[in-house]
Amino acid sequence: MRLRAVRDALLATLLLEGADLVERRWLGRRPAYDTGKMGKRLFGSSRKGEALRWVYGPSLALLQRWLGLPALLFGPAVAAFELVALPLTGATPPVRRWKRGEVPLLFAHATAFALVASALERRSRMR
Repeated sequence: MRLRAVRDALLATLLLEGADLVERRWLGRRPAYDTGKMGKRLFGSSRKGEALRWVYGPSLALLQRWLGLPALLFGPAVAAFELVALPLTGATPPVRRWKRGEVPLLFAHATAFALVASALERRSRMR
């Protein structure tokens, strides 16, 4: 069971890569919360930001599973937390400097991730 949970968390994170491509296409650029941009700001390396996703993403999916929160609550809660935490840590510029569309897209991004994580968890339970 635990191994399935970790597998599902990693798969949800992998699927988020596809969402990133859609977001970039829709915005015409990388959003302020892009992992590469955050890695550059925090560590001087976009690759380190991408690596951080593989710790943060699965951790969030496992936390969602452990808390048992519905995706439509967990996703927006994560986005709200990130709107505060990311600028405070220097990972992103202050939210007031984010470009148009990035804040609602962050909520969509986090909620989509939570929905995928939840669907994968349900699928695992059915097996």
